[in-house]
Amino acid sequence: MLVFVAIPVLAQEKRNQSRKYYQEGENAFNDGNYTDALKSLNLCLQADPSFAEGYLTRAATREQLDDLKGAHTDYSIYLELRPDQPEALYSLAVVRYRLGMYETAKKDLLKLLTLPPGETTTVYFKLSASPSGTNQITTAQSAIRPQLYNYLGLVETKLGNFPTAITWLDSAIALVGKEPDYYVNRGLAREENKDNKGAIADYKLALLINPEHAAALHNLAVLSKLTGDNTSALEQLEKAIESDSSMLYPYLERAYRRMEGGYYKGAIDDYNRALEINNSDPEIWLSRGIAREKSNDLRGAFSDYTKAIELEEKFERAWLNRGNVLTKQGKYREACEDYAVAITFNPGYAFAYYNRAIARQKLKQHAEACSDLQKAEEFGQEVSQKMKNDFCK
Repeated sequence: MLVFVAIPVLAQEKRNQSRKYYQEGENAFNDGNYTDALKSLNLCLQADPSFAEGYLTRAATREQLDDLKGAHTDYSIYLELRPDQPEALYSLAVVRYRLGMYETAKKDLLKLLTLPPGETTTVYFKLSASPSGTNQITTAQSAIRPQLYNYLGLVETKLGNFPTAITWLDSAIALVGKEPDYYVNRGLAREENKDNKGAIADYKLALLINPEHAAALHNLAVLSKLTGDNTSALEQLEKAIESDSSMLYPYLERAYRRMEGGYYKGAIDDYNRALEINNSDPEIWLSRGIAREKSNDLRGAFSDYTKAIELEEKFERAWLNRGNVLTKQGKYREACEDYAVAITFNPGYAFAYYNRAIARQKLKQHAEACSDLQKAEEFGQEVSQKMKNDFCK
């Protein structure tokens, strides 16, 4: 005897299963277990692909897991199913900003200004001005308009429209005058607009509200360097590092200053910390290599330059510097090979021709050394008459 199950019954079972998975995912999200939340929400949407709230919560989950592209997809699907939902459109705009989709984010933010606020109490996370990306809690009902003005200011700064950015941030500050991030963001726009005096004033206002605001301390230190106030700049960098030890830029800035002052060990310590935060930036490996080379750690410098090359094959400065280390070690043939690669990636690289000329002279390749020296001078490198006489007899 055959048993038939009505289609509506099967559909109801799938909906019930989907709701069960959704509840598990929502509970895991609220507990901060984002990986578990994602698994449950995936099962929820597999059971019922039309479950709109599943996409919204999965988008927020993916944001917390730093899967911005996945979050972008889910917010977009949710808005197709539930158009003109302010909280979702706000979150989508922020994700688009973080993905560098500035024009699209701008359209979303301007549209939000025309929509009435939603009735939700859903919690969202806004990025602070700190480069570490510290999250702060907000909701669609709390401070949404100043946040929209803030993000419009950030977007216009990224688009190079600095006076417009400042105007939007003025509006955010007029509504909420106690938010240090708004002053920092306006300071950044003013810096880009060549108003260093105004930027310094904004960073100081941010520090009046929060004396430990890491981004304000860091940015003020950088501007102090430009104005020649080195003592104050170093103090602000120290405070920035104490305030947020996960920030990359204060370590890099302090390392640079230590390098300038000849304190190579301190610079290496700062680059070590920077590489713990971000080990995929070839510039940091190059900088630590320079500090190591200056402290006569040629093996360490060679290793750092090699790592920089592995991360970015066409990084001609790393090829040049590694060639210099090889030259210092008397490995002139290997040095010439590195200089040749640097020239391949930058045919007008005067330093590479100049340094290869020296290595070739050591190898008694006089004609080739003379040719390189002439090329170096042709591309702007100053060459003494004595050197020309010695190399081009």
